[in-house]
Order: sequence, then structure tokens, then C-alpha cells
Amino acid sequence: MASGGALPTERQVQRAILKMAATCFPDVLIHHSPGGAHLAGSTTARFKQMGALKGDGLKNGFPDLVCLWTGGICFMEVKRPKLSRVSPEQKEMIERIEGMGHRIAVVRSVEDAHGFLKDCGAPCKAVLQ
Repeated sequence: MASGGALPTERQVQRAILKMAATCFPDVLIHHSPGGAHLAGSTTARFKQMGALKGDGLKNGFPDLVCLWTGGICFMEVKRPKLSRVSPEQKEMIERIEGMGHRIAVVRSVEDAHGFLKDCGAPCKAVLQ
């Protein structure tokens, strides 16, 4: 994922998970819920964009990936290996989603995501390489 032994970014981890899922879990529909971390423009422009996103239904702390398949759903919060921490808003959302009876995990690698999807019963079509 990252070159020169550096730890991968969260985006690199997430894209590697999506690539793995396309091969191993092709019947799982995975949607990314943007949190606004990559908004463009000045501080004022980003503030306005975030306000518009929240007006459209964006929830602070919502997991990065929603995974759906026939008869199943789970959520994944993607983090960088070793460096990233779950925010208070994310912790609150994790508790809320679990309280609704859904599965959610913080994943830091392709291996984490693969194991979690299998554990949740997502239809797996290929082994992890």
C-alpha cells in the first residue's frame, strides 16, 4: 500500500479493502459515507460545504463503509494502522449502531476487513491472497 515502509494512509487502507472486497465479496454492496475530511477551499468554504452536507443528512461519526448483502448488513470504520484513534463522535455512533443490533468494527487492514466480513456472514467467493 504505502511505499518505503511508511504506514499507509486511511484512504490507502480503505481502497485496498474495497479492492479485496471486489474479489472476495463481489455480492456485497459497499458504500462509502464521506465525512468531509477532504473538502476543498478556504476555511469558510469548507464550513459552508460541511453545513450543506449535514443539511443533506451527514451524521458526525458515521462509519466509513456500509456493507450490504442479501439478509445482512455491517459497518466498518477504517483507520490507519497504529496511528489513528476513534473520535468521541465515532465511539458514540459505534455504540448507537451496536445498540440497534448491527455489527460494526474498526478495521486497520485488509485482513481485519476480510475477517470481519466473513464473521458477519457476508458471502465470500475467494480466499484472501
